[in-house]
Amino acid sequence: MRVITEIELRDEYKKAPFTSFKLPEGCRLTPSAAQFLSERKIEVTTGQQASMNKKPVKEKSTGVNKGNGNEKPEYMTHLRGTELISKAHPVIRFRGKLDTFEALLLSAIIEAEGAGYQELARDLQDLLDYSRQMMRAEVKEEPLAQIKFRGWSPQEIRERSHYVKKYYDINHFTPQAGHGRLVVQLNYLRTQARELELTAIDAFYSDAQVDREDILQALNRFSSLIYIFMAQLLSGHYKIG
Repeated sequence: MRVITEIELRDEYKKAPFTSFKLPEGCRLTPSAAQFLSERKIEVTTGQQASMNKKPVKEKSTGVNKGNGNEKPEYMTHLRGTELISKAHPVIRFRGKLDTFEALLLSAIIEAEGAGYQELARDLQDLLDYSRQMMRAEVKEEPLAQIKFRGWSPQEIRERSHYVKKYYDINHFTPQAGHGRLVVQLNYLRTQARELELTAIDAFYSDAQVDREDILQALNRFSSLIYIFMAQLLSGHYKIG
């Protein structure tokens, strides 16, 4: 049985908006695809023009009615423009997690500056700037530039995180309380980068189809880059002053 995903429906809807959808025989919709159709009040029929045999879904507003003063339901938010979706939608979850990650980066920058590690603070600021580029690119549906740091390619970032002995003359390490407050904070930031990547996979990957490969590729390097920050701090690469 072939599965029809939300990504497929979005692509077709962008090309030519439709008010009804005929479900091909032998096919089924993913839960997110069914939600996509329901939120837009798109009627779904089978090959025999019968209603889909599925649990009824409560209809939701598809956008802001500009003429009658209707207000946006509290459980919904804007995806793009006037298009409304559930706040529990995977893309909204991703945006929320990215917002949290940016807040944690700000906290880490202040911590690094307070400890006198200005170079580390600048490196964290660069990552914050790129995270904000990512948010903008996703919301506006624009391409995201490939992540680069100090001229390092994504491949070199991966290389440095895998071979810290070669680059920083220290062995791979498990963060300890004795490493100090700043290392522990960076480690927490690293774990949040991993969770952010998982929410992005949930939002942009479905049934072996990828919607935002540029975002997924960049996020795959976030935790590696933060691990490099930790290695540079522990190895004495970052100096106070």
